[in-house]
Amino acid sequence: MVCGLALWLLGVALMSKPVDVLSPLYPNHIRPVANASHIGYEIFGFAPHWTLDKLDNVDFNVLTTLAYFGVPVLADGNLDTSSRGYEVFKSNNATELFNKAHNHGTRIQLTLTQMEAGMTEKFLSNKDAQSRTIDQAVNEVSARGIDGINVDFEYFGSNGEKYRQDFTNFVANLTLALHQRVPGSKVSVALYASAAISPRIYDISSLSKTSDQIFMMAYDFAGTKADIVAPTSPLYGAQDGSYWYDISTAVDDFLTQMPCNKLVLGLPWYGYNYPVYSPGNNALTQKGYYVSSRVRTKRGYKIVRRFVSPPPSLATTYAQLQQIGFPGEGFTTGWDDKGQVGWVAYKQNGVWRMAYQEDTRSLAIKYDFAKQKNLGGVGIWALGFEGDANDFWALLREKFSAPVSADASVIR
Repeated sequence: MVCGLALWLLGVALMSKPVDVLSPLYPNHIRPVANASHIGYEIFGFAPHWTLDKLDNVDFNVLTTLAYFGVPVLADGNLDTSSRGYEVFKSNNATELFNKAHNHGTRIQLTLTQMEAGMTEKFLSNKDAQSRTIDQAVNEVSARGIDGINVDFEYFGSNGEKYRQDFTNFVANLTLALHQRVPGSKVSVALYASAAISPRIYDISSLSKTSDQIFMMAYDFAGTKADIVAPTSPLYGAQDGSYWYDISTAVDDFLTQMPCNKLVLGLPWYGYNYPVYSPGNNALTQKGYYVSSRVRTKRGYKIVRRFVSPPPSLATTYAQLQQIGFPGEGFTTGWDDKGQVGWVAYKQNGVWRMAYQEDTRSLAIKYDFAKQKNLGGVGIWALGFEGDANDFWALLREKFSAPVSADASVIR
């Protein structure tokens, strides 16, 4: 799909539309999006409920949408009001955050979550449950004086095709109801980067028509159980078999089914930290080992084998990785030309640990890529993961304060 200048300008106009809604929590009209230096680009960040006390560094003059994450949806369609996510959503801390965001013209969305396949299937089989969710979610948005809903149903079941149309219908009905109740509001849908090649419940083409925005979760290409250390968010590497999939291929696959201006490229401010035998590109993760010992019994001695588990692989935020205290014993760094991302390695208790981690160098390349593809913007999982790294926000301001030049290039 070719997304030319005219379509891009249309996306700019749509994304710049101000919200105009009243709420008891916010007695004044919500301001139009004031951070207009982005020239229509969306800068979309998820704020998990467990990071709300770590958001002092967020630059709301850069961020256009904050998606509060999140409130679970139960199989019967009720919002899980007993969850920690709902409790924090209704808290004074959240109110202060939402007010601060609105004062800078940043929109707020409520993220609805469902992470268990069986529960999702029951929900999508029940139209009454879906109507219940829509009613409750729209009421929460209206009462809270916020600006939209993000739908994050992460389905890993095997019956996706059976429920695909049901999910599309749910999103369509939610969007219609929210638009009618809260003028100027938006509904976004978070999708796996692999949704184009493994659709499950996700019809990209239909969802892009029935919602306002698609947030591609362009991360977790590798996880904690990887045998070979790999970037969680590689830009390239799939075509030559270095990686099973990559951002570039995923974006191209999405754009065969939807317009570029409605796609937000979500990128990670975290990585995975692995125990390895020796650091480097394509390093092998440690898998543990057996030890044999001679044990005395009533009948004599016998050999007993015992498995020694390796140190755990961990998800590590950018801030956590910086707190390790580099440089240290055996500290080393490297760069992956395929993934266009760097890595760090260090010794901890005599064990090599290695982590691919997005930084300003790798993020700059991916931001340029998003602009070259005329995407609607970029996203962040998750706000607060950057700690005190002001350079992340400075980079966003730099990259999205002016249109990308025609000769801009991404290092491959």
